[in-house]
Amino acid sequence: LPYFAFLVTKSNFMKQIFIFISVIALFQLSCTKHDNCGPAPTSFEGKWRMIKVTDNISGFAFIKPDSIPGDVAIIFTASSTTEGTFIGNTPTNDIWVTTYFIGQNQELSIPALNITKVMETAWGKEFVDNICSAQGYYFENCEKLNIRTTKNTLCFQKQ
Repeated sequence: LPYFAFLVTKSNFMKQIFIFISVIALFQLSCTKHDNCGPAPTSFEGKWRMIKVTDNISGFAFIKPDSIPGDVAIIFTASSTTEGTFIGNTPTNDIWVTTYFIGQNQELSIPALNITKVMETAWGKEFVDNICSAQGYYFENCEKLNIRTTKNTLCFQKQ
C-alpha cells in the first residue's frame, strides 16, 4: 500500500507539472509580438489617404461613403525636423502648399489650410473642418498616420 500511495502522489505531481507547463506555453504564444513591420516611422513624409475619422469622445468612426467619388489625399514634405508643407486634394478641392509644425512629444500644428473653396462633400468637410485644430499625431501599425484634433482623430493610410 505505501508503494501505491507513492504512485498516486507522483501522478498528481505530474499532472500539476503538465498544467504548469501548459499555462506557461499559452502565455508565451499569446504574448508574442505579431507586428513585423519594423520600427515606427519617424516622419510622415510621403503620400497619405484619409480612411477614417473617429470622434475623440464617443469613439464613433466615420468612413468615406461609397457614393462619394475621390479621396482626401495629402503629400507631406519636411523642410526640417520641426516643420514642412503638404499639398493634396479633397474629393472636390485642391489643397495648395500648407505649412505644418512639429513640436515635442509628437505635437502637430497646422495654422491655416490653403484650399480652393468649391462646394465640399461630407467626406472632404471632415478633413477641412478639423485639420487646422490638429494637436498631435501618432502612428499605428507602421502604415497608418493618426492626426488628433480637438474634436476628432483623422486616420490616414500610407500610399
